[in-house]
Amino acid sequence: MRTLTPRKREILNLIVSEHVQTASPVASSTVARSTKLKASPATIRNEMVALEEDGLIHRPHVSSGGIPSDSGYRQFVASLNPETSLNPRVSARIDQEFSSVQSHVEEWIESASEILGGLMDTLAFTTLPRAAPAPVKSVELLRLQEMLVVVIVVLQEASVYKQVINLDSFISNSEIEHTRNRLSEAIVGVPANNLVARSARMGEGFERQAFDSAVTALKQHEISTRNEKRISGIGKLFQQPELLADPGMSQGATWLIEDSHATAALGDTDAPRGVTTVVIGDENDKEALKNFSIVFSRYGTPTSAEGMIGLMAPTRMEYEMAIPAVRYMANHLDQMTMMFYGG
Repeated sequence: MRTLTPRKREILNLIVSEHVQTASPVASSTVARSTKLKASPATIRNEMVALEEDGLIHRPHVSSGGIPSDSGYRQFVASLNPETSLNPRVSARIDQEFSSVQSHVEEWIESASEILGGLMDTLAFTTLPRAAPAPVKSVELLRLQEMLVVVIVVLQEASVYKQVINLDSFISNSEIEHTRNRLSEAIVGVPANNLVARSARMGEGFERQAFDSAVTALKQHEISTRNEKRISGIGKLFQQPELLADPGMSQGATWLIEDSHATAALGDTDAPRGVTTVVIGDENDKEALKNFSIVFSRYGTPTSAEGMIGLMAPTRMEYEMAIPAVRYMANHLDQMTMMFYGG
């Protein structure tokens, strides 16, 4: 992150704010009209040239004004106070809308997406809370064919998960039974999301293969159960000037909407709970998202149930409002999770 002089930082912030509102390049004359700056138009033009050289803004054409780059938006977001609260009028409106929601988890989730998408005029998504994984109740190894064995893992909640093992060499029934006992000693009573920590208890060969298959079975379950989501504001996103000008950008939105693993991929980031994460343009791993920003936060706790709420928009996003709005909505969903799942 570059260290900017106060004047450069103020000019960059003005360019970001103006571009977010107009979706057009910001001329130096527009910046010069700001009462916050005490600098001549010539000085402002020179500062904008310096910002362009630093890669924080760019000009679509030689004679046009400046547009924030991804780095410029990142610099802008970094300058925001992370503790900034949502406007009291806006938070009161959210509180009022949530007060009419009945005591059903799915209705809370649906309403959260609708409220957030309506507030920000873009796509909002919320995943259903996923309950904390139950401990393993039992494990079985059964021969299906001469070279096929299935591992069956049963959780305390009575869920059953299976994974087929293709044997590299013939294994006797006694070896299968011995491995089943070893596997049972290692994982029975352990929460499903903590199995990897028990890997050191297993040997090599078929023991290792059986253990890895049990972990794979439960990971597939974890991915499938945390992907159910509610989405609102699709039409509003597609009406953004960027998408109207370049319909090809819709691929990114389509991925988030249609791909069952999209939100799970976001959840795999290292962002701690309780922190609103902002991913801007090229910071996205997926190519189709390079023109978008995503602001999201986890809600709930890993010991009860947890989910995710967020926004997706072109990088020309109103970050000053989006970040506290997502955080505020996540706090509401924290309360819902406590009410239905406990702390």
